[in-house]
Amino acid sequence: MKKISLSEATKVPHDLEGYIIHSSSTLEVIHLCVKPGQVIAQHPNPADVVVSIVSGEVYLNMGDIDTRLTLYDVAEIEKNANRGFTNKGTSDARLIIMKKI
Repeated sequence: MKKISLSEATKVPHDLEGYIIHSSSTLEVIHLCVKPGQVIAQHPNPADVVVSIVSGEVYLNMGDIDTRLTLYDVAEIEKNANRGFTNKGTSDARLIIMKKI
């Protein structure tokens, strides 16, 4: 068994409050905090991604469609699809992002 605490995790190489909490040859797991009012611009990712909301709520922005994700919602996003996130609320949103490598 291998355990890692958020305080020990590697920061993502972007200007985001995100930490890599697991990395293997098949899966990368990131803990991401989206602050109130914060927008993460739409961008593609070369891997399929599953996002789980563990605190707060965010809007998943894909093209012209905004989908509200709330506590315990899970969204699967296909590789190369443009996606971003917007926190329109008043509290932090915390997401677990699982990249299928």
